[in-house]
Amino acid sequence: MPIRFSTWLLPICLLICIAFGGCANTAKGPDPFESSNRFFYNCNDGMDKVVLKPLADLYTFAVPKPIRTGLGNGFDNLGYFNVILNDLLQARWQQAGSDAGRMAVNSTVGIAGVLDVATPWGMPSHENDFGITLARWGCEPGPYLVLPLFGPSTVRDAPGIGVGFLTDPILWLSPGLKVTIPFYTTETVDTRSRSEKMFRFRDQAALDPYVFTRSAYLQYRDSIIRGEKPANNDSLYDDESGPASAPVTRPASSTPASQP
Repeated sequence: MPIRFSTWLLPICLLICIAFGGCANTAKGPDPFESSNRFFYNCNDGMDKVVLKPLADLYTFAVPKPIRTGLGNGFDNLGYFNVILNDLLQARWQQAGSDAGRMAVNSTVGIAGVLDVATPWGMPSHENDFGITLARWGCEPGPYLVLPLFGPSTVRDAPGIGVGFLTDPILWLSPGLKVTIPFYTTETVDTRSRSEKMFRFRDQAALDPYVFTRSAYLQYRDSIIRGEKPANNDSLYDDESGPASAPVTRPASSTPASQP
């Protein structure tokens, strides 16, 4: 999914990335900023417990699952400009064509992406972002970061926040705050609701949730950068079933103000 946030957050996040990035060459180990990372992790987790989780629980209770599925499909479809751009930056021409076709089909036949028509038509979804592009260009991940509101990241992955913002169609359309605030709020709550089982698994399995999240995030990013298919997320997003059987995390930008 793309990153969606108000414009005042972009310069703040970029300044944080620059500040951390300046230390990247001299810091030792994957988490030299653990003290500040834990502080931001606790802030994000507290915000999640107080604000996002109650809203996500209400959303799951009040909105029928078929409608939630359609909304999630629509939000994912809007993120495909970011995916296609990074396909092209990585010279993955065939995947770029497939992803462009997927977005076109779902945006038209699929009614603004609400229906996923493209998958059964042989155009599967892909996950791609600027952090993956930088990795394929040979950039090392650098230190692990926990960004305020955005959660797990690395020095290499953090610039993807800005790229995701610039490829957001809502930015281009500029519909005004009366549309953007409800839109982004609904998207954030929907994303949090789809991640509920990952949060539950973390809370049940982890002796130290911070270390668990860091390890899961870094392993997840490494797997998709190497082209391995992550574990199937379908059961993780099925809120009627039991706890997840394996940790799966989304990229840092997936769930603002939260982390699995």
